Amino acid sequence: MDAAQQVASLGLDEIATLDFRATAEAEQLGQELKEALGFGAHYQAARLAIARSLGVAAAPPEVASDGRRAIMGKILFGSGAELAAWVSLLVEHAGRAPQDRQELQGWVRAHWARGMRLLHSVLQEAGGEAGRFWRLIGKAALPQGPAGDAPAADRPEPARPAQGPVALRLGPVSEDLATGEAIRWVANAPGGNANAAFMGASGTGKTRCVTGILRELRAAAGVPLLAFDFKGDLTDGPTALDKAFDATVLNPVQQPIPLDVLALADPSPTTITLAAQRLRDSLGTLKGAGFGVNQKELLAEAAERALRQHRPCGLPDIRDSLVRLYEERGRKEDGAVATLRELSRLPLFAPTLAPAAFFARSWIIRLPADLPDLVKVSVVTLLTDALDRHANSLPDAPTDATGHRSLRYAVLIDEAHRILGVRLPGLSGLLRVSRSKGGAVFLSSQSPDDFSGEEDEFLDQMGLVLAFRCNADPGAVRRILGPGRDLAALGRGEAWLRIGGERTRQLRVW
Repeated sequence: MDAAQQVASLGLDEIATLDFRATAEAEQLGQELKEALGFGAHYQAARLAIARSLGVAAAPPEVASDGRRAIMGKILFGSGAELAAWVSLLVEHAGRAPQDRQELQGWVRAHWARGMRLLHSVLQEAGGEAGRFWRLIGKAALPQGPAGDAPAADRPEPARPAQGPVALRLGPVSEDLATGEAIRWVANAPGGNANAAFMGASGTGKTRCVTGILRELRAAAGVPLLAFDFKGDLTDGPTALDKAFDATVLNPVQQPIPLDVLALADPSPTTITLAAQRLRDSLGTLKGAGFGVNQKELLAEAAERALRQHRPCGLPDIRDSLVRLYEERGRKEDGAVATLRELSRLPLFAPTLAPAAFFARSWIIRLPADLPDLVKVSVVTLLTDALDRHANSLPDAPTDATGHRSLRYAVLIDEAHRILGVRLPGLSGLLRVSRSKGGAVFLSSQSPDDFSGEEDEFLDQMGLVLAFRCNADPGAVRRILGPGRDLAALGRGEAWLRIGGERTRQLRVW
């Protein structure tokens, strides 16, 4: 049964007579697109927007129907075979038929809203020029090459088209301070990576800048977000990342994170052993955790036993396994066992969702000041470990004809100085695999000094470094930005910028 037949209960004739409405924002952006591209009717811009959104693998966030203009189905999608084709695309993207007309209208509205934001971003990059706009859209839609002569049954499932260049403004102004040149960071540029580091003292507008770039990234690429919020301001006022990403906000003390955080895609003996060693490396290096050399080896053995015996496996299972191992060896409980007891005291995780389902959605994890540092860092450690394992299980993200790699997910660690200096294998892994797997990791901290103690030289893995005013060690500034860069002398809304291997330049952010 094909996708169009799955909605037979609703009926194509009925769909043709339904009214479809956009959001107020999509209406406004659609009017701008209509005028810039010379469309004669509103449905043309709407069709293009829906088609663009259908090219993004992730489901679009639900949106409210607050637009004024309604377009009938037979106008928006045509009739007969044309209408059936559109319905098929919507059903195939959702993976199921709609339950009723309201759900179908909601799908269309969500794709319409996301697609308009994506097209508006391209229109901005094109400077409002229709010819350049169509060239950029054409590049994003280029096929990835022939499938070859292999039998159809042996061919892998075709990847969705690559997104093309994702060009982001670095603030509302985003201009070279010396020349006035408009600056755009192509986050998925060929040969680069989408990782970024932001530095600046409190009050310099660092968080405002980071969240603005992330909102543009969401509009351009539709990626889900995993954010760690230590201050509780990622959902406030103009930042409002929860609204931009349709994110679920969780405080793990009050609401367990619904992830099978120790899930393994392959439960083979080798995979279990490696996962146990990784958990040892992740927890064994936490400050004040009480893990010496012997305790780390016992933790690895206990974790391996628990991972073999329990599916799903959680921290309480690791704790119980470690306690039994200590009893077998005739050892008195020490700081290592106390650490596992502390981490298991609160139900931080609930194995409700598999990693693929969890990381397909957006989450903002609040880690408030009253939460013990050991628990806060452990949450970051375990989540980045889980995302790293999930990312490594995926094939490389597709690229377009000019080498722009599609983006799949974004990670934000705000106030990253709270975890910098702690060796986090998951975070190190995410930074390394982001280039091939389509990840974007954003670290926001107070000073270049915060990165000085990292063994993995995190800043070497950054496609963008943006430094606002702060007092920093001159040696750290020189190493990161080059000689003669004085961060303390920067004015309001100014920052030093380094993109990839380009020269460092001064930027006006706003």
